Formats: sequence, structure tokens, C-alpha cells
Amino acid sequence: MRDYRNVPKLNWQNDKSTLARIKAQVIREEPLILLMPDDFKLSIDAEDCGCRPDSGMLLECQPQAVMAALARDNDIPDLNEIGDTIKMAGLKVDVDNEGKRLIIHD
Repeated sequence: MRDYRNVPKLNWQNDKSTLARIKAQVIREEPLILLMPDDFKLSIDAEDCGCRPDSGMLLECQPQAVMAALARDNDIPDLNEIGDTIKMAGLKVDVDNEGKRLIIHD
């Protein structure tokens, strides 16, 4: 299990400022934890998104697939753009349903 204690955290807001901050962090290929609101739907198909289930989390998911599924399920098109940026940076996404967070990492 990865240690996420020193990874910067950002509360998700569906606005341009938050999108810019996420993209800036990802472009620098630095990890980031997105803390999602309670009503955010994080249920995705692990196989479709290339995730490896482990200890109640989905690990090393393909960013474009995960973010496209979340964009569709939550009606937030900007998540597609984040997925593209994560892929370009060569990073992966872990999904923590219980903790309501997305962990972007190398």
C-alpha cells in the first residue's frame, strides 16, 4: 500500500481555478489527492478502466478511462480534460471510494 501522507490535497470544486491548479500540479508530474464531495459518484468499472482492485481501492487505473467514466456519471465534462493531462504526464489514478478521493501519482 502506498503512503499518501505527504501528498498535497485539494478539495474538488467544479470551477476554472480548481481545474487550473490540478492541471498545473499534474503537468509538473507531481502527485495530488483530489478530495471529492460526498455526493460525487466514484463507482467505476475496474476492468473497463484498467484498474487493479486491492484492499478496497482501485489502483493504477488508466487516467483517461477513469476520468471519462467520472465525467459521464457526474456530468462534469472538465474531468475529461484532467484525464488527458494526467495521461500526457505519464501518471496513474487510484480510486478510493470509501475515502471519496482520487489519488494521482506516478
